[in-house]
Amino acid sequence: MVWLVSRARWFWSHNPELQFGWVVLVLCLYLFFEAWEKRPAPRWQWRPGGVALILAGLVALFFAQIYQAAYGVTTEGMSALGVGAVLFMAGNVQYVFGRSGINRFAFALGFLFLALPIPETIYYPLVSGLQSKVAAVNVALLNLVGIPAEQVGNAIRLPTCVVGIDEACSGIRSLQSAFMATLFIGYLTLGKKSLQVTLLILGILAAIAGNLIRSFFLSYTANSRGPAAIQSWHDAAGWAILCFTAVAVALFAWLLNKVEKSMAGQRSAAAESGPTR
Repeated sequence: MVWLVSRARWFWSHNPELQFGWVVLVLCLYLFFEAWEKRPAPRWQWRPGGVALILAGLVALFFAQIYQAAYGVTTEGMSALGVGAVLFMAGNVQYVFGRSGINRFAFALGFLFLALPIPETIYYPLVSGLQSKVAAVNVALLNLVGIPAEQVGNAIRLPTCVVGIDEACSGIRSLQSAFMATLFIGYLTLGKKSLQVTLLILGILAAIAGNLIRSFFLSYTANSRGPAAIQSWHDAAGWAILCFTAVAVALFAWLLNKVEKSMAGQRSAAAESGPTR
């Protein structure tokens, strides 16, 4: 774990898109401690599954090191390093606690992947696609409110200027933050997997909606006040949408928690009433 963090910290310190990695690390450690309190009894026994995880992790680490020796520290190499380290740790967990230990610590181990950089072969096509979709939706909304707009690649041509949808405006940061927050909150507050998935979907939709509102507001402002006005509103709009997404995720989690408690109460009442004749 320390080795993996020592390799990933360069990305967390030098890439603004990945600075949340430090937060993910803290949350990951909290999840480990939370799982440790309910850990199963130690077994200290090698099983075929644990041996397979160890060997698979060592193979992944070997090829990750070979790749990094040839190409340097890259996002693809970090992903391979993360896979190898997590498999190796999972094999050791199974040796100590068995299959029940894997189930107990699986989420904490998997959560660490959120802190690692997305491989560039996936990241840049994803960001490019988001930029294009955001531009297309903004053009439709601007035309709907009576402002002539035309999409030109990842930019929006307005009567007074051209507004570009950069990497930050693609919404990738909002999606990453929402993904992290909904997984963490859902795991701690919701017991049913279906409700956890529902919270994840709602959080992603909130992040997408918030980013569309932000980009539409900036485009509208650029058309009415000129492109220079974007600079004065850009950061404030970003923080406002981040707060909007956080509040939305917290509200969704609270509502789903109420639904889960209500369902549990109904099942308990039905069990106490017994079968009807």
